[in-house]
Amino acid sequence: MSFNKEKIQELYPGAKMYEAQKISKGTESLLKSACNSGEYFGELKKDGYWYQYEKYEHNSYLFSRSASTVTGLQSEKSANVPHIVDALSSLPDGTILVGEIYYPNGSSKNVTSIMGCLPTKAIERQNGSYGKIHYYIHDILMYKNIDFVESKTNNWTRYSILKKIYYLHGLDKYDFLELAAAETEDLYSQIGDALAAGEEGMVIKKKDGIYEPGKRPTTMLKAKKVDFIDAVVIGFEEPTKEYYGKEIESWQYWVIGDNGEEIAVTKPYYMGWCNSRIKIGVYNENGSIVNIGTIHSGISDEMKEDMSKNPEKYLNKVCAIQCMELDKNEHTIRHGFFKFMREDKDAKDCRLVDVFGQK
Repeated sequence: MSFNKEKIQELYPGAKMYEAQKISKGTESLLKSACNSGEYFGELKKDGYWYQYEKYEHNSYLFSRSASTVTGLQSEKSANVPHIVDALSSLPDGTILVGEIYYPNGSSKNVTSIMGCLPTKAIERQNGSYGKIHYYIHDILMYKNIDFVESKTNNWTRYSILKKIYYLHGLDKYDFLELAAAETEDLYSQIGDALAAGEEGMVIKKKDGIYEPGKRPTTMLKAKKVDFIDAVVIGFEEPTKEYYGKEIESWQYWVIGDNGEEIAVTKPYYMGWCNSRIKIGVYNENGSIVNIGTIHSGISDEMKEDMSKNPEKYLNKVCAIQCMELDKNEHTIRHGFFKFMREDKDAKDCRLVDVFGQK
């Protein structure tokens, strides 16, 4: 269904309803260039759905990006999440926020179970085992009827305004109202770290870019989990000993060194695990195994310990992996994230040609 602003405003008094700005998928080269330019900032992408909150003349609305199959218009779902609407009631009339409705440690399927049902069922589920759904706020389009879209206020200025308003109105006291953090340093590395940590991805925005409803400008790019592969566990890397990470002051894994002084060590070394990373591979056309990289993110401590004690349970077995990028020239993966072991698949069925599309 096409976007019909006039009809929306007819049904929902006072609603401004800007069409969602579309986000371009960033290629590796484009993302690297943007991240290294110093002209962009990044916000984590959650595994949820886009929703626009509006407050006007004491009416509060929460519009989805997608159109209703009944009305052909963008769905209005404020009744499904009264806790979010109530918490945002301190905001003044003439406010428009943009964010994602999502469940921490959940997926978009969990969101659908709340936003895709009747309000009574949505509330019942959230009062039960589901828990309250979250609103992850990453943009502001209007405040006190000052329209930042029409005035072409840039992305960085809008974020700065959003951050001030978030704390000014005490929204931080609600754990289900989250403010997206704006990252500016080592952006490309942070994209990889986010993906390796299991996040949905990251959206990077050009600081001097503007919000363009319904368009797909190159001033906003997304790096998402894009590839899922199956590979064979072919070995383990021994853990490194010393730890030099950012959290050194609060680090809890220390041992006495040869000179009698305490030294910080990596967790795998401290725990006595034989593996810090899993080596993975696939079979080429000659039936030989080819090493395509290593993974360590996504593997639970319990599994790491079991791998150390019982490596034969995992060697030459198949695991499912999610990764940010497949290098088809070097036949390697980037920022792999372990998903689960696949007992239903034979190792010989993990082929180079299936993963990289070439022999």
